[in-house]
Amino acid sequence: MECREMVVLIHEWLDGETDELSNQRLQNHLKTCETCRQHLHELQRVVAFVQSASHIHVSSDFTARVLAKLPAPSKKTLFSSWLRNHPFLTAAAVFLVLMAGSVSANWYDRNDTLQVSSSELDKLKIDRERNVVVVPAGTQIDGDLVVRNGNVEVQGEVLGNVVAIEGKVFVASTAQVVGSTESIEAIVDWIWYEVKNIGNDLLPVLR
Repeated sequence: MECREMVVLIHEWLDGETDELSNQRLQNHLKTCETCRQHLHELQRVVAFVQSASHIHVSSDFTARVLAKLPAPSKKTLFSSWLRNHPFLTAAAVFLVLMAGSVSANWYDRNDTLQVSSSELDKLKIDRERNVVVVPAGTQIDGDLVVRNGNVEVQGEVLGNVVAIEGKVFVASTAQVVGSTESIEAIVDWIWYEVKNIGNDLLPVLR
């Protein structure tokens, strides 16, 4: 029981927290107890080591030399680090992958029915047997004309773009198309067309 109390006193004495009476009790006990003297000696060695270590200074290139000896990070680690350091590019890449997947699904998940998109369908001649859409001579179409699963014959005037998906665009020599003409017959062209459309939709928002 006395040694347990003395161990507590030893720690307090090392911390400088004992009064004169407790200090006298401890010194008297240490004269007769080899175990407590050994315990005090070991604690004093630890304290001395910690105090001496606080004065140790490493060379200026210590960190660089330690890092040089570490194994090189794996490609997976480098890739993860790049993703964390470039969140905007990562988000953009994920967006493009998802969008390409969605666009590809739309390309393959289709039927062969002639589809026509225009704000002025009544001015067009639509031949569903031949899958041909004609802009008659002397006719003016305001806006874009998009035809899927068919060809487009422009004989009049289109104040916009003319696009044929899974088809071709034929423009007569006397016809006029204010925008561009596109014939999309491959999935790569289809993906690029959709990307351009999304970009054109986003531009007004980002300005």
